[in-house]
Amino acid sequence: MIFRKNTSRDEFKQLSYPHMKLLYNVAVRYCGNAFDAEDIVQETYLAAFKNFHQLREKSKCKSWLLKILRNNFLKSYHKHKSMQRLNETDYIEFLETGMAGNEADTRLFSESGRQAVQQAVDRLPVKYKEILTLYYLDEMLYKDIAESLDIPIGTVMSRLTRARERLKLLLLKQARSKK
Repeated sequence: MIFRKNTSRDEFKQLSYPHMKLLYNVAVRYCGNAFDAEDIVQETYLAAFKNFHQLREKSKCKSWLLKILRNNFLKSYHKHKSMQRLNETDYIEFLETGMAGNEADTRLFSESGRQAVQQAVDRLPVKYKEILTLYYLDEMLYKDIAESLDIPIGTVMSRLTRARERLKLLLLKQARSKK
């Protein structure tokens, strides 16, 4: 399919921009921090724009973008052998510049209840973390997850079951250690 440059750009924006928040949320779950997530989403959109001509069905743009995001994450993950976490001062600077006054207090307070779950999810292998993220946080159907990760639907179901079991064990272990 041959596109004129402006038509292609406009169509790309129309199809892909509505999924930006989803891609960012998935990237944050993969990376564990906002800085790396922003980089991966940016790389994803750049790759998607360059290869927009390869998108065969417009209705599958979301799953196509998720595949690109996953591939970009896995490339960087394998390249560095372990996920790099920013040090504490980087997070403090981010919080100081990104939030002001009372808003910071309310955000941090509302996040405190989720911290244990987030820590447990972060300790899961990537293949389980991505399934949990797509199913629970992004509310995707098994079929859509299978399509976006390019795996059979049965694998999605079994990984989701295993991820739940591992998450449960990690949360129980955390609860016992705090007593």
